[in-house]
Amino acid sequence: MNQSPITFSTELKTKIVLELLHGKPNLIEIATQYGTTVENLSMWKQQFLANASEIFETQRSKKALKRRVETYVKENKKLTVMVEKVTTERDVVCRTLQSLSIAHNRRLMNARSHTLEKKQREIIALDYLLIS
Repeated sequence: MNQSPITFSTELKTKIVLELLHGKPNLIEIATQYGTTVENLSMWKQQFLANASEIFETQRSKKALKRRVETYVKENKKLTVMVEKVTTERDVVCRTLQSLSIAHNRRLMNARSHTLEKKQREIIALDYLLIS
């Protein structure tokens, strides 16, 4: 019977990694105790150590990061508005071109039909001359 994988909360992962760092029970004992693998524990420990320095970041750097995010959000909104405007303009131009091409085609057809009528009259006149 398949068991669904156990999901660990971030708080529990932190607790387990801190136990690992204290080193009292070894890696295998902790894995057995919590029902996970040694590979998971090693990965959690690496992630914890890689991101531990973020705890000590200054407020200044956090505020700077927040300002950068806000700047990006504002710029994203501006770009979204610009894209919407350009898209609308493109749609208007496409519709205008379609209507112009329809009108242009009609004019061409009228011009061609006039030319065709003239040629037909010439052919009929030639036939008339040949018959007579």
